[in-house]
Amino acid sequence: MTTRITILCENSVARPGGLIAEHGFAALIETPQDSILFDTGQGFGLINNAQEIGRNLQAISSVVLSHGHTDHSGGLPALLDYLQRPLQVVAHPDVFSERYWRSNFELRPIGMVAKRSELERKGARFALGCDYQQLRENLYCSGEVPRQTEFEKGDPHLVIADGHGGYGPDPLRDDLSLAITTGQGLVILLGCAHAGVINIIEHFREKNGEERICALIGGTHLGPAPEEQFQLTLSKLKSYRLGKIGLSHCTGLNRGAQLYQEFAGRSFYAAAGTVLDFA
Repeated sequence: MTTRITILCENSVARPGGLIAEHGFAALIETPQDSILFDTGQGFGLINNAQEIGRNLQAISSVVLSHGHTDHSGGLPALLDYLQRPLQVVAHPDVFSERYWRSNFELRPIGMVAKRSELERKGARFALGCDYQQLRENLYCSGEVPRQTEFEKGDPHLVIADGHGGYGPDPLRDDLSLAITTGQGLVILLGCAHAGVINIIEHFREKNGEERICALIGGTHLGPAPEEQFQLTLSKLKSYRLGKIGLSHCTGLNRGAQLYQEFAGRSFYAAAGTVLDFA
């Protein structure tokens, strides 16, 4: 049985035409049972791109939010308005946390663009949980990912309100990823990999008992990673003998180019419009 992954939102587009690029991520997963949407982008291109590619968003049974940042969850209000029906939304309880991107010059909100009550009025039915779970046959959600590597550091620009008028590092416990079991091994689909791409891979390998990685697709958040972290991550990725690696979103242009070269013949850019089939 074939599972199809279509990238609907990403920083770039994979083909000419009417596709819209945006800083964000969304992927449609079509299984033999039904269709599931993984993230929603910011909301600029989701519906347009699905129509441009010929994908029916009305057929989705649920949405999985990788985390609460607006570039992954911001399209949810527009999607609910488009569907005009109840929709299950799988997420971590921390998805509604008040979040910011902080630099020396600004403090910018980057959390959910709509409150839970508003989304529920539009039809969202939240299924919140922290645990690893099977969503469909051969499709699994990571739940909270244990942070075990010493070198995968959180992005210092990402902060959360501490409840006392200040801000501290965002633990991003709600960072979720998906895995599909195939005859060639695991297909791992990342949102932003804030939990650390190596931590995520090890988590799925342990939970599924499958060591082969058929494909790794999505945002790795290696764009802002320091050189030492990138080199240690690269060394570990090479040890897995990845079948394919789909570079996307927060991997960044420079790191994406490096990975494209390091995994020559096995790497590709998973831009909006990319379609992948796995059996």
